[in-house]
Amino acid sequence: MIAVLASVYCRTDAEPPGDELKTDQAPYGWQTSKDVGTTFTDGLNIIAVTPQARRPLRLISARPLMDDGGSVRVIGILARINPGMLPSRSKIGSFQEAPGFPPTLPHAAGAVPVEGLIVQPPKQGEDRWIELQIGYEVVAPGRTARRGVELVYEYEGAQHKAVIPSYVAVCAPSTATCEPEYGK
Repeated sequence: MIAVLASVYCRTDAEPPGDELKTDQAPYGWQTSKDVGTTFTDGLNIIAVTPQARRPLRLISARPLMDDGGSVRVIGILARINPGMLPSRSKIGSFQEAPGFPPTLPHAAGAVPVEGLIVQPPKQGEDRWIELQIGYEVVAPGRTARRGVELVYEYEGAQHKAVIPSYVAVCAPSTATCEPEYGK
């Protein structure tokens, strides 16, 4: 019985991504100061699906890698595949910030829950990327930082885990000076 449990545990561990996702991007990020009670969406959490992807990816989960600052809480995560899920006539493929969650700005529309979203491989000559829209609520004065976003997905029968090097620092109140996180 113990051997069976160990075997099952090993099979559920996520493997590192293969060449289906571009995981060598440099860290990037931004910072903001907001008042307690503010909700907003961070939309600049992207990872490219490469032309080496041979089969669809199925997204399982996304999780912001937050510190314990306690000034913000995550209120939701949505995903959209660009350019396929962009609103009609929209040429903007990502956004840094939008008020509220889910975002109501026209160019931020079209996202769906992460869990179970199927990402088709790009066609010849096509760029395709996954955009994660993370909703936050500012709940207390202080500073909280995110040091990446963990994306778990299934590809060719195996579970994989990638970290998007997208950083954000949020300070409260809106008059506070907020130091960036990604340059540390």
